[in-house]
Amino acid sequence: MRSIGTETKVGIFVVLGILVLTYFTVRVGRITVREVGYRIHTHVESAAGLDKNSPVRIAGVEAGKVEQVSLDGLKAKVTLHLPFKVKLPEGSKVFVKSAGLLGEKYIEIVPGAGPGMIPADGSIEEGGPSTDVDRVLSQLSSIGDDIKKVTHTLGNVLGGEEGQRTVKQLIEGARETAMNLEKITKAIDRGEGTMGRLVKDDTLYVELKSTVASLNQLTRSIEKGEGTLGKLVKDEALYRETKETMASLNQVARSIERGEGTLGKLVKDDSLYIETRETMKEAKVTLANLSKVSQQIEKGEGTLGKLVKDESLYEDTKRAVKSITKAAEGIEETTPVTVLGVVLGAVIAR
Repeated sequence: MRSIGTETKVGIFVVLGILVLTYFTVRVGRITVREVGYRIHTHVESAAGLDKNSPVRIAGVEAGKVEQVSLDGLKAKVTLHLPFKVKLPEGSKVFVKSAGLLGEKYIEIVPGAGPGMIPADGSIEEGGPSTDVDRVLSQLSSIGDDIKKVTHTLGNVLGGEEGQRTVKQLIEGARETAMNLEKITKAIDRGEGTMGRLVKDDTLYVELKSTVASLNQLTRSIEKGEGTLGKLVKDEALYRETKETMASLNQVARSIERGEGTLGKLVKDDSLYIETRETMKEAKVTLANLSKVSQQIEKGEGTLGKLVKDESLYEDTKRAVKSITKAAEGIEETTPVTVLGVVLGAVIAR
């Protein structure tokens, strides 16, 4: 039997070494052979920290890999590779997350609730912006600066004798307030004052209990339909009468709307409005004339104006009234003789 030559042994050893090296390269260097599956695409605001072969997780469990990251317009286009057994419902969202503050980035997919499934080479939307570590650190730095400013201001305010005096006054005020509260608490506990009586006096509880019992009795009476309020609540006849009254009012309103009856004519007849308007015009003219006559009387024009303004006419009228009064008195004295003559004349004539 021919023995294996030295060259052959060296060749076999080299082949085995290459196979072992390839295996460890795939395991350690994360250079994977293309698995069977499908691709989906997404666009994210920032793909910082995402690399090829970054994990894709669903519910925290790794379910695929990032196959490619490229720039598409002003957004990052990320191609995901998922096995066929992983099906994503429509409406699913993609989030770029970090395993820690400084940890690796990965894709988290939150499944949707759509009726269908996202097909191969389909697209999935980003659910929200990713957390940028640099942005977080910048915000923390600005917060630190603000805190530094506040502490510096407090140091300036509280520093020195005046600041110490202010702090001392605040502490003394708080101590005094605590003592006053303690006094009030003890007074209440002893039943002093309005609050103390409310806490310690049992009569208030008894009266409140009696009031609640009365209210319960009143409620039961109303429920039984007793009394005026009970009848209002329970009597269906009142409901029917109210309904009939509302129906009658609606009928009257419709009659007025149609212009029927006196009120309907007042509402719908335009001639009444026209007549009223004409009457108002005439009244306005009459008032204007009366105003003009009043002004003429005030000026003493015309007979009535002279009667109002001429004082001599007043004196003449006064003397005439006196003369008439004297004449009337003379007639009253001669009346019996005249009446007697008339009576005798009548008798003689008969």
